[in-house]
Amino acid sequence: MKPRMSIWALSVITTLVGCATESRVNRRTIDDAVKAYSGAGIGERKEAGRFDLPPGITLDSGITIDDAVAIALRNNAQFQADLASMPIAEADVVDAGTIPNPVLRYLSPNAGIVAQGYLNVAIDVLWQRPARIEAAQRDAERMASLLIRRSYTLIRDVQVAYIDLQLARERAHLLTENLALRTQLSEIAGSRLRHGDISDLEATVSRTDSATAADDLQRAVLDTLLLGNRLTTLLGMQTTDTTLRLTVKKVHDSLVLLPKERYLELAWSYQPEMVAAKAAIEAAGERIGWEKSKVASLTAVLNYQHVNGTSGNAWLPNAVNPGIQIELPILNRNQGKIMRAEAELDQAMLQYVALRQRIALDVTDSYNRYAQVWNSCAIWNTDMLPSLEQAVRLVRESYRRGDISYLPVLEAMRQLANGKLRKAEIEAELQRTVSQLNYSIGKNIPGQ
Repeated sequence: MKPRMSIWALSVITTLVGCATESRVNRRTIDDAVKAYSGAGIGERKEAGRFDLPPGITLDSGITIDDAVAIALRNNAQFQADLASMPIAEADVVDAGTIPNPVLRYLSPNAGIVAQGYLNVAIDVLWQRPARIEAAQRDAERMASLLIRRSYTLIRDVQVAYIDLQLARERAHLLTENLALRTQLSEIAGSRLRHGDISDLEATVSRTDSATAADDLQRAVLDTLLLGNRLTTLLGMQTTDTTLRLTVKKVHDSLVLLPKERYLELAWSYQPEMVAAKAAIEAAGERIGWEKSKVASLTAVLNYQHVNGTSGNAWLPNAVNPGIQIELPILNRNQGKIMRAEAELDQAMLQYVALRQRIALDVTDSYNRYAQVWNSCAIWNTDMLPSLEQAVRLVRESYRRGDISYLPVLEAMRQLANGKLRKAEIEAELQRTVSQLNYSIGKNIPGQ
């Protein structure tokens, strides 16, 4: 009967070995979360260095900001390297479910010594394995949450780079017009100086103003080049001298400003770092149970030998004696690892509190910037720019009637060009704050 029980125990362990442990989270989990956030997925795993475009996107026809995000999620080199951490976490789950191999020892007969041996099978794994697997599962969930957070970081960086490049190109265009106006003003000042209408000091100020405009344009052109290189790198392109065609997307007219408390509620629910912190606490708790289960190790022993005086080959055993081997927890009760697991749990809970405070700060700062820029954008759209456009129309009408010279017209046009530049900067800043606010919350809010 005892041999049958040993065979039964061995059969149970063999069955557990055959049950492969799989991670509850994988690359598809990350892909689903990123699609819910941005509408674009991370794509399938591919070989290093290969660049491909998502379906329906071509560079020749120009790319929108959403197209840029979709391209980066599939091709950004650093993000692809980060995603390689997910299979490692999945492998750790598989390893946690692995049962140690039995140890077989055989001694051949010699000089009157009979053939004998031992088969040792660790059975303490039967109650240690669930806690070990659960701890690995929580670690994998934490890794998935961190990778989702990194995808949100990439999305924000691509959006900001796209907005900056779009603004740089618009700034270069407006500064080109501004330079033409300032050059005309400088030429008029030179003519008036020759006729004695203004002093040399006034003409010098006008020439300096024109030279400053030319320098501003040169710096704007350089910014366009540098920001273009940054965006192409984020998109995972190999060459940094590629000129991207951007499809201009104006700020959505339906942008709204919700109460700050609403943004904080969304952050507590959707922030991936919050999910990762909770998983870290749960994993630490599982490790405590796992380490406590390792206080004593238990091994099933199956002793076999050849009994003299019986029939059969002397090299083969013909008697089996089952038993157990247990480690007595007298000197070592796994105190150190238990204390470490408890300390890691305390640390994880403290980090969770610190994380809530940091997220609250990030959301509050992002909200305050968004509210300020949102109000500034409304002022420029409803008051400032219409007033400057009206001023240009009035001076042009006065010039056509012959009431004034062309100098006031140029001055009004220069102020309007500066106003358009400022409006473009505010609209770009509004888009940046929207991207940062969504990033702080962990959710892409409609109307934001």
